[in-house]
Amino acid sequence: MRQIPTVSCRIPALGHVFRSLIAVGLAVSLAACGGSDIAGQSALVSAASAGPLGGQVESFTPERVSADERAAVPLVRAERPQPSASIVLGQLGSEKALARAAMGQPQQIGFGRVIGELKSPQDLAKRLTWTPSSSGGLQAAMRFVSTQAAGSRLALQVTDLDPRTQLRFYGKNATVLTQVSGREVLDTIYRNLAVDPGNPLSRIYFGPYVEGDDVTLDIELPAGVSPEAVGFYVPRLSHLLASPTAELMLKIGESGSCQVDVACRSDWMSTANGVARMLYSRPDTGSSYLCTGTLLNDRASSGTPYFLTANHCIADQASASTLQTFWFYRASACGSGALSASSQTRVGGGTLLYTSTTTDTTFLRLNSTPPAGVSFNGWSSNLMTMGSDVGGVHHPKGDLQKVSLGQALSFASCAASDGSAFSCFVNVSSDAGNYLQVNWSSGVTEGGSSGSALYLTSGGNHYLVGQLRGGVSSCTNPTGSEFYGRFDVAYRAALYQWLDNASAARTPIYRFYNTATGAHFFTANSAERDYVIATYPQFKYESEAFYAYASAGTGLTAVYRFFNTKTGTHFFTANSAERDYVIATYPVFNYEGAVWYAKTAADGTNSPLFRFFNTSTGAHFYTMNQAERDYVIATYPVFNYEGTAYYAWTTR
Repeated sequence: MRQIPTVSCRIPALGHVFRSLIAVGLAVSLAACGGSDIAGQSALVSAASAGPLGGQVESFTPERVSADERAAVPLVRAERPQPSASIVLGQLGSEKALARAAMGQPQQIGFGRVIGELKSPQDLAKRLTWTPSSSGGLQAAMRFVSTQAAGSRLALQVTDLDPRTQLRFYGKNATVLTQVSGREVLDTIYRNLAVDPGNPLSRIYFGPYVEGDDVTLDIELPAGVSPEAVGFYVPRLSHLLASPTAELMLKIGESGSCQVDVACRSDWMSTANGVARMLYSRPDTGSSYLCTGTLLNDRASSGTPYFLTANHCIADQASASTLQTFWFYRASACGSGALSASSQTRVGGGTLLYTSTTTDTTFLRLNSTPPAGVSFNGWSSNLMTMGSDVGGVHHPKGDLQKVSLGQALSFASCAASDGSAFSCFVNVSSDAGNYLQVNWSSGVTEGGSSGSALYLTSGGNHYLVGQLRGGVSSCTNPTGSEFYGRFDVAYRAALYQWLDNASAARTPIYRFYNTATGAHFFTANSAERDYVIATYPQFKYESEAFYAYASAGTGLTAVYRFFNTKTGTHFFTANSAERDYVIATYPVFNYEGAVWYAKTAADGTNSPLFRFFNTSTGAHFYTMNQAERDYVIATYPVFNYEGTAYYAWTTR
């Protein structure tokens, strides 16, 4: 089991590098480590845009998609351990009732509940009974009941977790379960800690939504891992509410009678394929909410799952990590009131790339692959003409997909007046207006519609031009105005960095700590990562260390890798002259080519990767964390600080 690192972690040596290499005197990246290599690496284009290109981008539907490891799998109860303990929470207090979402606020669907019996990993451990698993490890299970819940989500507080651990979540009468690996949990915690390292909430992992008031957490440890090393517990769960006749997964017919099924409008079906109902939870309270979000195409039609929603829905990485998406959540036929058989869900959360209150914009990269058949919707960064026909696809009150049609009336200047409300001035100039005022002629929006996209209809196509903040329309007030944050403003402020080309789809560089050598090992190859996790138990997985590019591009420098056949370690350099020197001088080093691409200068989006030389071992240590850099300088005199090796990225 590994402990998720903190700033004050120990600083091991990073493998063997000859001092003669240091004498070359090059400002490059040197690192060494043990482990085995697997050839092959995912291809991501990497040219960086110097600024927004503007214009329109069409929708895109990939012919093929990658399998998603987080998808639900059949539940064979005979193979699962019986829960050795149960925690039963009584009925939720009557004061916990769902209110209609206020203007500009997400639709709350659940409340957090504290589990007083579980205050530490030890509290969980003493309630678990372990039995042998078919894979040679150990397994145990625990049951949680939140009386009369329509569904629930468990919140895990994580300190230690072996990446090979499997966590499984399922309900009392379920026929499928959702399986999450320890590695996925660690990656989620890393993304949270990278943004807010000192916050205990960064170490919370929300499990998937499970229908009903009964959820079982099933834990399977790999062979050789002791139950004493289980380093998490469940301090709370999110109790989700719905009407007595409709559970969340079947929250059908909740929206107003004037709403129009997407299934009734064939001209909007393709656009609707890129729209997802969102379920997310707040790590600080455990409360859960519904919003709507949209997949966006990029200019290269790369299939990168960029996802647009509202800042008032998700505004921080910890909340983004709890995101679960529901796709094709629509009526099986016009007016049927029945859920389409094509409906699918994905867990895994998202990586927060950009968020802003100015236009109420949040832009994510989903961590799970969306299902086959989704559309990556087109968009326009051109200035809209007022009076244009517009439409929106959304999930009012979490209901089946609906479509609303209307006109863009004016530019509006909107701002929050307090923590919940906002006010707008309409009929302002395009320079002053950060929002679009819209009136509907068919359908309206409601709580749960928040974050849904507004589309300009042009030439029979739909182009995203904004996302919903809120308004006052309803079936009893159909002409009430709605306000959408302007996409073109957010695009020029930041979104172009990702949408103008696929280069922004950076790849994570994974780090391992070799307990046998005291070295770190880095790889950009997810297959190699999984191979090391499965094959070399002495390598402790430390999740994503930073991000870089997997392919060459303008302004990028290759980071090269060598394998030392004598020591079984790897050597990295970002300097081609040093690469050539090693090839010519040290035959013991097998050249393995470029493994990722970074930059040798700051560009406003990247951060320095700092380098130390260990005078005791001749190895190097690298970190992108300035606090860790300062800690090493102050604490370990054996490490000589050598400045910046190169520049990489802390996000995708």
